[in-house]
Parts: sequence; structure tokens; C-alpha cells
Amino acid sequence: MYKTYEKYSTSLGVRLTRGLLFPLLKILLITFLLYQLISNLLLCSFQVESNSMSPTLRVEDRIFASPLVYGAKIPLLSVRLPGIKKPERGHIVVVQSPSYTRPAFPLSLFEPIIRFFSLQRSGIVRDLAGKQNPKYLVKRIIGLPGDTIQMSNFYASVMPQDSTVFYREQELISHSYTLLSSSQAKGWKEDFPLTGNLEVITLNDNEFFLLGDNRPASYDSRTWGPLSGDRIFGKVLVKYWPVNKSGKL
Repeated sequence: MYKTYEKYSTSLGVRLTRGLLFPLLKILLITFLLYQLISNLLLCSFQVESNSMSPTLRVEDRIFASPLVYGAKIPLLSVRLPGIKKPERGHIVVVQSPSYTRPAFPLSLFEPIIRFFSLQRSGIVRDLAGKQNPKYLVKRIIGLPGDTIQMSNFYASVMPQDSTVFYREQELISHSYTLLSSSQAKGWKEDFPLTGNLEVITLNDNEFFLLGDNRPASYDSRTWGPLSGDRIFGKVLVKYWPVNKSGKL
């Protein structure tokens, strides 16, 4: 008479690994891939980390930005899809900071994972002081390719490409916005960063001039110059948090 023996594992660790860990890892992987696809092509959430766009956006406000509007970049490829519209004066945009440098391999593999679990609030790149070097900044487009820009007392004047006359920035932007232009600290010199004045500059093809609404406290094109259109991640669509101050931007 033959006897059949069946062996069962009584190890709690094995049962947890097979029954919980593997399915959990599978769910996390699928969620991560979907997040990368959606956030890089359609819609991405950001939390504001500075007051450079105050009073329009304040610290801890949350916004949705869409790469689709101007043409999203396909992840891992240097290919940009056609956009719905072109960047316009007055648009609030999320841009890749000029001071941000993509980490070298293999750290570059972990950057998307850290940003996924931190909801875009953290990353690997640090500055010389060891502080977080933000990958993205939120700014307002003031100048378009071909425009000539000058600034006085924190207000920009723009001469469009086909014009011979300078206009105050808000004359060329259809919607209203509030600028903060309080004077800088005593002894602040004109050649220091974040000054309220700027000599005439003409933008080349695919160059944009961006400023924060809180001019004395904004790290923007006054410091790092015109920004290449390739660094524009997407257009800010709405502020969704706090709820009582949410709305279209």
C-alpha cells in the first residue's frame, strides 16, 4: 500500500512572504509605473515650498500642473509630444530649476522612487550646504522668445518682438495678479542677486523670462537669466489646497 506524504511549511515568514509581500510589491510596482506615466504625461501634483509666488501661491499650497498643455516629454526618451498650446505671458508654470543637476548613475535610478514616495517633496540632489536642491520651481512667464525685457523697481517692461515700444508687464497680460515689491534690505546693492532693476535683455529663440510674484524673495530669471523652453515642465492649472482658497490659476 502506497502512502502519499504532503509537506506543508509552517514558517510564518514564508507564508507572509508568499501571501502578503509579493502581492504588495506587485501593487506598488504597478502604482509606481502608473504614477510615472500620469505625472510625466498628463497631470502632476506639487506642494509649494517657498513664498516666491506670494500672494498668488503660499507655502504649503498644493497645485496641479499639466505637462500635456505644452507637450509632454516621454520618460527616458528625449522626445516631446505636440502641445495643445504654446506658453503665453502671464502663465504660471512649473520649470526644472537651472541649478538642478540630474544625479549620476546609479543614483538616478532611485530619484524617481524617492520622489514617488515623498509626493515630489524630496530627492537625492543636495547643494554644497547639504540642503535639498529642489528639482522644480514655480514661476510666471513674463517674456517670450524675441521679446526685449527691462526692469525698474521690481516691475518689468516688455517690448514684444514686432513692436518698438515698451509696455508694463501687466498691460500685456490679460488677467490681473498682485505683485509684492517691497524694498530690499538696507545696503542691498544693485549688482546683488534679486535686485529690482535689470538692464535691457533680448530673448533668443526658445528662451523665456520668468519671475516670481514676490519679487524681492524670488529666485528667477534675474539671477539665472532666460530659461530654455526645454526646462518648462508644465502649466499650472489649479490650486486645490487649501480647499477654501482653491481655484483656477
